[in-house]
Formats: sequence, C-alpha cells, structure tokens
Amino acid sequence: MKIGRNDPCFCGSGKKYKKCCIDRDIAFVDSVKFAERKKADPTFTPRSYYINRVTALNDRLQNEARSEELDAELMELAGDTLDDLDGARLHAFTRYGEGFLPTERRLLQALANRLWGALVFGEFQEQEILRPLLAFAASTLAEGISEAPPISGAVLKTDEDGNLLSWSLKQTTDGENSEEFELDVQVEKTEV
Repeated sequence: MKIGRNDPCFCGSGKKYKKCCIDRDIAFVDSVKFAERKKADPTFTPRSYYINRVTALNDRLQNEARSEELDAELMELAGDTLDDLDGARLHAFTRYGEGFLPTERRLLQALANRLWGALVFGEFQEQEILRPLLAFAASTLAEGISEAPPISGAVLKTDEDGNLLSWSLKQTTDGENSEEFELDVQVEKTEV
C-alpha cells in the first residue's frame, strides 16, 4: 500500500502525510493473520477484530470465575495487541481496513501492558483491576474516542468487588506528555 504525500496520514492525526509521518521510520510489517481473515471475510477490519476480542473476553471475565484458560486468552490478547501495535498494523488506515485513532491505540497499549503485568508478572494489584479495565476498554473502543480535545487517560471508579461504576476521560493539560494513556483506577469504599 503506497501512501501519497497529499493523502491523509495513516496514523489518524487528520494531517496530510507530508506534514505528519513522512519523516518517521516506521516499518510496516505485513500480517499473515490479517490477510487470511480479510480473504475469508471481506468485511474484516483490525478495528472490529480487536473490539470483538476485547468485548468477548470482557463478557467472560465479568461472568466467569478466573481460570487458566481465560488467563491464557487474556495473555494472548495482550501479546497480539502489543505485536500489532509495534508492527503499525493498527493505525487508523491500514490495508486491511479501519484501525484505531492515536488515542485509541494508546488505550490499547495501556490495556495490553496492564494485562501483561497482571498475568505474566503476577502483579496482585493489577489482577484486582482486570475486570474494570476490560469493561472500560470494551465500552470505550466500541463507542470510539475523539481526538479533540486531546485525551491523556481515564479515571475508572469501581466498587470493592471490582465492578466498574463509572469512568471519565481526562483531557491533556498544557505541557503534559500525551504519549501514554494513563488508567487511574479508584475504588470507592462503601460505608457500613
């Protein structure tokens, strides 16, 4: 896939390619997985593929007890996400169809890193917040995140059992680094 200098930039910034990513050294790694899926289903897009995976795993995590099988699928999601982000296969415009805007890619990166930390490194605190993280990601990615105003992260409010009560997006403030998506989980204690 060749991008013309005056085409919209593949990263989803809204700028022309020549004014955005033309000087970046991004290695596009083709995806056999995506090519096979696109061949089998012409309506396939990386966006729908990942939204469906996150939503399905969220449904299971909300309704089932944690198991080795479920943990393995969550680890596979985290690994695939990080691999596809590194290979630039999830940018807004891909040869396989619609991908994700920059803020959404930062959310996917943050989610994958938190999943990886919880499941691979066994970080107990991270394991306790898997349910609200996945619930937030499933909801937000399905709705989409606008690029204006710039978003730096989200605040998730949960109850003591790990159920997501509410969430809000945090706007980027002047001078703030928007390279990462900060996921702040706050547990609301119930009065007894």
